[in-house]
Amino acid sequence: MKILRTLVLVAIAALVCGAAPVAAQTTGMTWAGSLYGGYATIMESDNEPLPVPGGSFGVRGNVFAMLDPVLGVGAELGYHDFGSNDVQIDLVDAELGYSAFQATAQGIARGTRGTVRPFGTLGLGLYSLRASLKTEFGDESESESKFGVNLGGGIQIKPSASSISFGLEARWHTVFDGWINDDLEESALDVLTVMAGINFN
Repeated sequence: MKILRTLVLVAIAALVCGAAPVAAQTTGMTWAGSLYGGYATIMESDNEPLPVPGGSFGVRGNVFAMLDPVLGVGAELGYHDFGSNDVQIDLVDAELGYSAFQATAQGIARGTRGTVRPFGTLGLGLYSLRASLKTEFGDESESESKFGVNLGGGIQIKPSASSISFGLEARWHTVFDGWINDDLEESALDVLTVMAGINFN
């Protein structure tokens, strides 16, 4: 939960740092977006009946209509591969893997001054969860869409007046009823992503 608290503080910092310039600027709506890639992992807990893979990679892209220099609303698409584990089912060796496609409505609050600018983002929408099982006898997979939310924050490094900046971001995703607990009941799936990428405008 320390990670989640840190992300909340970054999001608040982005709003505070950007609020002052907004009062002095009157601009029309502009567009912004980003492309990021990095690490994605399922966060383990003490009541995991299934083996949790060690994490793999994630990618995502978004576009925002900026309501003012600080605040924007838009959409985001992403793919997260959480890795796989070797398991044994009925004495048959198998590889069990997990992944998710993300399609969320997304909001952003960002700083507008300086070379290093904080930003925060909040989103909600659908996560299409996929479990795959590979054995010597063939492959099987099953997918299901669940509602989820995400909260993240990071920094944008923006040289001079360039319309392109480089970014670092950490984000927490919670997919409701996307996992099972020790009682074999549906529970929330928690995912952490840490990514780097390019921001436009």
